[in-house]
Amino acid sequence: MKKGIILVFFLFAVFPVWSQEASPEIAELMSKAHSLAEKWDHEGSAEVFMKVLDLDPDNYEALWNAGDQYTDWADRLPDNQKEKKEEIFEKARMLCEKAIEVNPDGWEGHFRLSVALGRLALFRGGKEKVQLSQQVKETATRSLELNPEADLVHHVLGRWHQNVANLSGVLKFFAKVLYGGVPPASNEEAVEHFKKAIEINPDHIEHHLELARTYEFMKRWDLMKEPLEAALALPSVEEDDDEFKAEAKAMLSKLNY
Repeated sequence: MKKGIILVFFLFAVFPVWSQEASPEIAELMSKAHSLAEKWDHEGSAEVFMKVLDLDPDNYEALWNAGDQYTDWADRLPDNQKEKKEEIFEKARMLCEKAIEVNPDGWEGHFRLSVALGRLALFRGGKEKVQLSQQVKETATRSLELNPEADLVHHVLGRWHQNVANLSGVLKFFAKVLYGGVPPASNEEAVEHFKKAIEINPDHIEHHLELARTYEFMKRWDLMKEPLEAALALPSVEEDDDEFKAEAKAMLSKLNY
């Protein structure tokens, strides 16, 4: 799952907690960090969340939000800055791990960790890539146990099943021989997760796009049109929505060719 993992309402859902309990200085910094995130200034937002952590190192909301913003910042760096991207993803991982230490029952920390681990897996090879893939599944599953109605967690699990189920036979063979294989995954499970994500949040464009993509992997071209048209009918409200809609339009054009 590339970008599209941040929804502003998740950020503000926690506002009453930190606004009531935090010091005025921390409350002001949290408000500024969320405002920057809303403007998609991920680097700036991450830096302000880190200022909160300078004052309160165990601030759960600042920890997972900082991890989230570092992940989104690294996502948008150009590919020729590979070392910097990997370094920032690693920082996001450490922040999310600390968030889980502070609050093991907070679903957000587990969820944001699953995303950071998925990004790191892109930079790692062999056995570590397989291990990270397993950890993505485990952390996302734990997050879902804590909050079954989190549409983005269903999306991550859908993407996990989609990616693992469609590994080439050669890659699966070598993963099995060298590293003991990857956990079982299926396109059918991916479909169920994307459908659930859509049921919870039908206005999220990427849910519909990835459901259609899974049908494409399954060669169920007859089922692709509905989610693609649904994606195109929705207004663009998130940072990557125009890109997702362009992709949906291209997929739909191929179907109608």
